[in-house]
Amino acid sequence: MAYRQKAIKCPKCGFQFDILYARTVSCQSCNRMLSSLSCEYVKCPKCGFEFPVSGSATKALEALKRWGPSF
Repeated sequence: MAYRQKAIKCPKCGFQFDILYARTVSCQSCNRMLSSLSCEYVKCPKCGFEFPVSGSATKALEALKRWGPSF
């Protein structure tokens, strides 16, 4: 299964970014992400505004967590 980028637009500054980019850059120290590895919010990497994401973006992250190399 290939990952398909999910473009998200910040409602505050209008910056468009991929949810995985935000998770890597902006969410790495968030307690919600550290405890459950999933969250219904995302933080804009440009302005730092945190906002809820659609269910499809959350589902994309869940699918990506299940995808991985088989050992």
